[in-house]
Amino acid sequence: MNKRIWKLAALCLALCLALTGCNLIAIDPILQIAEDRAALEDTYQTVLAEYDGGNITVADIIYDFNLQWYMYYQVYSSSGMEMPDGTEESIEESCVYLALNRVALQKQAQERGIALSDTEIAELEETVRSTYESTLETYKAEMNGETDEVRTAQAEYEMYATGQDYEAQLAYQTAEAIAEKMREQMDAEITEVSDETLQQVYDTHVSDDEYYYADAPGDFETAMTGDTLVTWMPEGYRTVKHILLIPDDEVLDPYVEKKNELDDLEAQLETLNGELEAATDDDATDAADETAADAASIQEQIDQMQADISAAETELAPLAEACMANVQDRLDEIQARLDAGEDFQTLIDEYGEDPGMQNEPTASRGYYVSAESTSWDTAFRDAAMLLENVGDISEPVLGMSGVHIIRYESDVTPGAVPLEEVRDELYEEALTTQREENYADQCSAWIEELNPVYHYDAWSLEG
Repeated sequence: MNKRIWKLAALCLALCLALTGCNLIAIDPILQIAEDRAALEDTYQTVLAEYDGGNITVADIIYDFNLQWYMYYQVYSSSGMEMPDGTEESIEESCVYLALNRVALQKQAQERGIALSDTEIAELEETVRSTYESTLETYKAEMNGETDEVRTAQAEYEMYATGQDYEAQLAYQTAEAIAEKMREQMDAEITEVSDETLQQVYDTHVSDDEYYYADAPGDFETAMTGDTLVTWMPEGYRTVKHILLIPDDEVLDPYVEKKNELDDLEAQLETLNGELEAATDDDATDAADETAADAASIQEQIDQMQADISAAETELAPLAEACMANVQDRLDEIQARLDAGEDFQTLIDEYGEDPGMQNEPTASRGYYVSAESTSWDTAFRDAAMLLENVGDISEPVLGMSGVHIIRYESDVTPGAVPLEEVRDELYEEALTTQREENYADQCSAWIEELNPVYHYDAWSLEG
């Protein structure tokens, strides 16, 4: 397990003590804690699975169980929901499988001569000890004992109850480290992807991408701004780059606020027009007088909305002019350099204020835009789609982010991306998948070779 994640999980568990049920209020708290621990130790010896040469007990799964239980608890409680029936049983089965997997990997590691070096063992012991001591202090701070001795005993009990005592963690983290070495060796055994396999992976990828993106322009556009491998392109797309100049806040913010207000009014007008059309539908079943009254009321609202829109447009105009004036000097410089034949990318690098034009992959490929785009400011989208030819550059256009100068970079061929264009990325993806499948298949086979017999009903939280 990643050490940083492990330590974070330990801290989370330190604050999640509800699973244990230790009686922390007693006449003799030290004696009571000792009795509670003895009872818990007996419970933790409950066998959940037998295999050739050993068994899996509650003690072997309790750390994983608490981690998973806490994760589920956080997810459901944050949504105001209770965990569904059967969740604890499902977690138990998952954790028993993980414990058997560690046993199987350790057995295979022994057969292959894989072990931790003395240096690795020493580093692991130091890390486990350090984590144990810091977590113990965190637990102690949560305890209610009257003396330091009692709080220490309470904290030690809780750490044992959640599988975080030193001995348990040393054994657990040692097994995890050996399993990691096994995984590295197993992955190293899978070095190639056949052409046939690659073709199959490609065909599946193309089919999946068409399914995901054909009717979801927003998802496609988001994918193309990140590292997602996309192998199918929708219709109607082009790539563009732009120089973004951001006016000062004191002039841009009022424009954005008024533009949002105008957009909201126009959306309301569209809704009202739809209601008017429905109210005057020849198929309407309402009485004629009632229908006429409804239509008149809606028309009155439409008239008022149109007046409000006209007023908002009047108020927006000088705000837009102020934004343009605020960046006019830079616009003039850029235009002069464009007229002199300077490279557009050079001007993006020098003047542009959009991080997307500075960071990969969008710095190289640009933005994917279509008339149906949902990811972009409409002013930016519409200006990008008005450009007629690759290489055309727009006039400055004001949007919600600032002033854009847009260049039409390329047309995007719809349909499947040729395999050769994505071969390297797809090869790595296919190799990773092949290694994951090999690891899962091998582990499942090795667990079966242990001939496990399960006793899931032998333990439950309620018991």
